[in-house]
Amino acid sequence: MNQQPIKTDNKSIYDKIFICKQAIQGLTHVRVLDLFAGRNVLWNNIVTEDYFGIDREKYKGKNLVADSHKIFDSLDLKNFTVIDVDSYGISFDIYKKLFSRKDLQSGTVIIYTAITNEFTKIRNEAKIEFNFDKFYNKAPSLFNARAIEFFYEMLAKYGISEVNYYEIRDHFLKHYGYFIINR
Repeated sequence: MNQQPIKTDNKSIYDKIFICKQAIQGLTHVRVLDLFAGRNVLWNNIVTEDYFGIDREKYKGKNLVADSHKIFDSLDLKNFTVIDVDSYGISFDIYKKLFSRKDLQSGTVIIYTAITNEFTKIRNEAKIEFNFDKFYNKAPSLFNARAIEFFYEMLAKYGISEVNYYEIRDHFLKHYGYFIINR
């Protein structure tokens, strides 16, 4: 039997709203860059000063229609106090680029969703980052099931020592959380 993961937009909307509200509590200005905005459901339920959503699908919401993976390098991050990286799976490429950006301000809140199971493929950037790109195809489910561990290891590598998250387990392991950039 071949099991395929089903992608759903904001399956746990109330949980995500809760974690976002918790993440922005200390901010004076809430200016959000939502890299995988979907129908804007999440941030429509939270008061923000500014909101800029991006999604690659047309007619989903009030967004710039583009692939965040492809345009991330051209975005100006300095005016955002919140960057929401709520993608399907784990966008290792976005995080790697994020940590290298000079315009990312200290104090910026990064909201994330990390979802995996043994059938969820790991992005190529993670395979290269953790040096298992040559071995991955021999036993992908062994690596896939540990994607969240790789994610937290990557955060630690880039100096993130504190994350706040909660976990949901169903057919997938899901972490909804946030961390704050300290430079």
